[in-house]
Parts: sequence; structure tokens; C-alpha cells
Amino acid sequence: MFKKKQSQVPERRTRVPAQPDVRSNAVFSYHANRSVREANQYRDAGREQNAKSPQRGKSTRWLKKAPNIAALLACIVLAAFCLQLDSKPKVETVRVSGNELFLRDKQVYAQAAQEAFRPWLNSNKLTVNADKISADLKKQFPELQAVSVALPVFGTVPTVYVQPSVPKLLLVAKSGMFVLDGNGRALISGNQVAKLTELGVPVVNDESGIPIEPGAVALPKDTVAFISEVVGQLKAKQLTMASMTLPAGTNELHVKLDKVGYSVKFNLHGNAREQTGTLLAVKQYLESTRKTPGAYVDVRVESKAYYQ
Repeated sequence: MFKKKQSQVPERRTRVPAQPDVRSNAVFSYHANRSVREANQYRDAGREQNAKSPQRGKSTRWLKKAPNIAALLACIVLAAFCLQLDSKPKVETVRVSGNELFLRDKQVYAQAAQEAFRPWLNSNKLTVNADKISADLKKQFPELQAVSVALPVFGTVPTVYVQPSVPKLLLVAKSGMFVLDGNGRALISGNQVAKLTELGVPVVNDESGIPIEPGAVALPKDTVAFISEVVGQLKAKQLTMASMTLPAGTNELHVKLDKVGYSVKFNLHGNAREQTGTLLAVKQYLESTRKTPGAYVDVRVESKAYYQ
């Protein structure tokens, strides 16, 4: 009678996959492609700009390097200037106990120093030979005991220091007058010394006739020392010498005392101090006995004296 109701089976719901939004994808693709295109356009434009103006890029790089290049050039110029040497050096005299009295005029040494610095090799600090300059000047001027060259660190004017030798005696020979040092070397001719009388050195007459040249040995070193010792001993007793002579062909020194009518004969190979002591004893004896030798007093033999 009654119809059985059919049970209604609920419809199974199936999920429909979401369809991509074609419009949004299209919009995104459009914008992305547009960005890429614009970036490529800017890149290409920059390349075209650089390709069109390569000179501008080089100029920019040079402008950035210009300060460094200028500083480098300034350093090179400064270094080149500091390495140069003036051809007119300054000459300074090293003064030692008034021994500069017999030196030549300072301009003479200055002129010789200029000639030494004139060659190209001596015109800069890298190639200058200061030792050779010193040696050449010392050889040219025997009266100089030492010559040294000082190069400036930052300046360009070198300084030449000249130190004169110490004069010991003035030797008068047939070839002229010469100032001798302690080694018996002839330093300079007396005619070239302006203040010769102010030297205050003993004057010795040489009768040997041997020619003398500046820079060469005129007397043995021992002879100069012997004469200096005799002079010193006599001056200590307030005795002055009228003359001193080196006779030819002998090893003797003849001394004529001031205000005394006789001369004294010394042996150059003996002891100067002992012979002078003998002379002083004989002189005292002669004065006490009021005896006056007519010719000489001979003290050449050790501890003995003869007079005539």
C-alpha cells in the first residue's frame, strides 16, 4: 500500500580543480617581461653610450690618477735637484794654533776646488769621487796636511775643508826659501807666503846646494827634530840665535848665538839635549873665568867640549 520511499543517496561532491587565473598570469607575465625589457634597454643604452664615447671613460680614469702622477713627478724633480752639486764649493780652513799664516790666498784654493767639481761625474752626489778630489787637492798644495770634502744632505753646495800643516822651520837654500814641516818636507816657497816673518819658526841656512822642490823632502826628519830641540833648550835659557847653518858635506849644525863672538858646533847624529847642556855649562865657565873663544865651541863629542 504504501510505497517504500527510496532512500536518497546524497550526491558525492567532487572538488573541481581551481583553474588558474589566466588574466592574472597574463598581467604578471606582462609586467615581468616589461621589467626585463626595460633592464635590457637600459643596459643596451649604457653599452651604446660607452661604445659611443670611449674617450670620456679614459679621460675620467686619467683625471683620477692625475694627483698621484703630479706627486710622483714632484718627488722625481725634488730628488733630481737634491742630487745635483754646485760647481762652486765652499772652502773652509781648519785652524790649528795659527798655522794658517803661511797659506795662500783663499781664492786660490776655491778656484782649484771649482775645477775639481767641474767634470760631469763630480756634478752629482751619486757619481762624485770625494776621496779623489781630496787627494788631488792635497797633491796640488803640499802645504795642506789634510783635505776633506763634505756633501750636503739636502742642499747642493759641497764644502771643502783644508787643514794646513804645522811649519817647523824656514830653510834658506840656493834654490830659494821653503817652509818645512816636522818631516822635513818642503811645504811651500817662502815667496808665496804673505806673512812669512810672523811664522815664528827658526831660520836655517842650507849650504849643501841640493835643489829643493815643494812637496819633496828637503831635510831628514831627525835633523828637523834635532834643530827644534836645540832651539827649544836655548830659548828656555833666554838665549837667542843670530844664525843657524848646515855646512856642506858634514853632519853638523853651526849655531851663532846673539851677542857672542863665537859659534857652536853640534853633531846632528848625537843627542841634542846633552850637547846643548854641555854648551850651557861651557858658556857659564867661560863667563865666570872671563874667557872668550875666538872661533868656536865644539860640543860634538858626548860629554866633552872644546873651544878655540
